[in-house]
Amino acid sequence: MKSTAPRRVVTSIVSGVATAALIVLLPRAVGATWSEVGAVLGRVSTGALVVLAIVWIAGLWAHSFVLAASLPGLTKRRGLTLSLTGSAVANVLPLGGAAGTGLNFAMVRRWGFSPAAFGGFLAVTTLLNIVSKLGVIAVALALVPILHSASAFGAASLVFVPVPLAVAAVIWMLADEKVAAGIGAGLDKLIRRRQLAAKFPKLRRSILRVLRHGWRPMTAGMLAYLALQLALLWLCFHVLGISLALPVLFTALAVERLLTLVPITPGAAGVVEVGTAAALVALGGDPAGVAAGLLLFRGFTYVLEIPVGGITLAIWFCTQRRTRARSAELEAAAG
Repeated sequence: MKSTAPRRVVTSIVSGVATAALIVLLPRAVGATWSEVGAVLGRVSTGALVVLAIVWIAGLWAHSFVLAASLPGLTKRRGLTLSLTGSAVANVLPLGGAAGTGLNFAMVRRWGFSPAAFGGFLAVTTLLNIVSKLGVIAVALALVPILHSASAFGAASLVFVPVPLAVAAVIWMLADEKVAAGIGAGLDKLIRRRQLAAKFPKLRRSILRVLRHGWRPMTAGMLAYLALQLALLWLCFHVLGISLALPVLFTALAVERLLTLVPITPGAAGVVEVGTAAALVALGGDPAGVAAGLLLFRGFTYVLEIPVGGITLAIWFCTQRRTRARSAELEAAAG
């Protein structure tokens, strides 16, 4: 345990420096300056920020339908709580996805759900997130011929190849229990006897059961969430007076969704901004306008999730404390 603490500190420092460096160098990476980017951001009015916040919250609420359907018995309010608190942790800590998952597991257990139920919930939501990212990417690739600078983005399509392969493997596992057992056995050998060969078929049945009963709200919620994310991205450029064609916005959203899978920095901060901005500039976007629009978009989808999620977590802790205090008082009175 002693040897892991220094590593965590070093990882946190390196990750923080990398994030700061990528953000600081963002304008230069796309051929602009911070003064130019600041001038564009200065066009945003208070009213516009309110509208953007409403669209952002609506997107999170739509996603709560997906989470509620993925864990039968979970309310949409609690689903929203899981989303905000998990994202807040993941956006702050290096490789914070695991920490966010651990926090959500603790919260779900406090609400009375079993570890097996959470395992199915985690598997279903992970699968849906990957499939949704693949869907956006597929639409972007289908729209490539419409773009005037299609050749600039065509080579980048090779980066997307591993995503459909991973989804195909998951679908194959869901379609055949023997495949699930085989994948589990292979992982057993890799991580040395974790009994996944027996657990994977059970997990497969759990996933299929949840999908069978909840696919309608999951599908509707995910489609609404993606539509609202696209609307938020369009609005971020619109309020800055920057006009981008729908195919270009789809491309930006596809690149942004893909780069969020890269866990180099917390929440892929810096990586997403630089990578997506570079793609948009390659498609003919104005460097300063592109950088400003993406910073505004990520201000809602990444930065704002940290304080809002932190406040939500604090409220949850206070509620749990009161609940435990009331339970202790009732037990004392009954005794």
